[in-house]
Amino acid sequence: MPILIILLFYINDVVRLKRLHSQTEFVAQQMVNILQNISQKREGKDRKITCNDIRYAASLAFLSMFPGTTRFTLTVDKVNTSDFGYNGLGYIFCVKGNSDSTASVLWARRFHFADRAENPSAVSIDQAWLSRSNVKRLTNASPSEIYPTLKINPDEIKIIIECGVHYSQAGSYYFTDGRSAADVSPAEAFGLRLFKLLPDATRAGSNGSIFFLSAVIFTPKPGLFDKTPPKEQN
Repeated sequence: MPILIILLFYINDVVRLKRLHSQTEFVAQQMVNILQNISQKREGKDRKITCNDIRYAASLAFLSMFPGTTRFTLTVDKVNTSDFGYNGLGYIFCVKGNSDSTASVLWARRFHFADRAENPSAVSIDQAWLSRSNVKRLTNASPSEIYPTLKINPDEIKIIIECGVHYSQAGSYYFTDGRSAADVSPAEAFGLRLFKLLPDATRAGSNGSIFFLSAVIFTPKPGLFDKTPPKEQN
């Protein structure tokens, strides 16, 4: 009987982990589809992707992983409260191919729901903690060094969308049922019964709170992205 229970817990954890990785990969794919189409009815320079486009694309894409309003965070008196204790997070990297077969990351942005993201318009977009990614921000480097599966031609622009989950055990994060994330292990938060869970080491540097990163690389439609990062709309 003990062996059977352990086996059941093991199967539960393996299925759960595979599902979480599949979910973040699907979110990244969905976000690519949304960004490729969200501005197509706009004309000329207005077709370029803005920060608000990214906010709403992320909100729609993560809906498949966080039903209803569970992806949003209520922040009161510097305390961040969410239903699952964890939230969606991702990165956008713009890469250009060089004439000598190298490539350079032109800019990078992080988007996340972890702090004060009470609705789609409040999703954070910044340049913080970019080292918690598997994409390296390099210039004049081999494309595979920037990201292992990146292939790019001279003067070509490619976008890498990387999506994952943020779960921090810092004292400012709580579940809506009152539990502090500091008292709940990542394994418990993600519904694992047997496995211990730690954030994966990332290629770009340190990582203390990001899980299940998945990346999708795509060539953007004309006019969506260029060498300057997305801006806030006036």
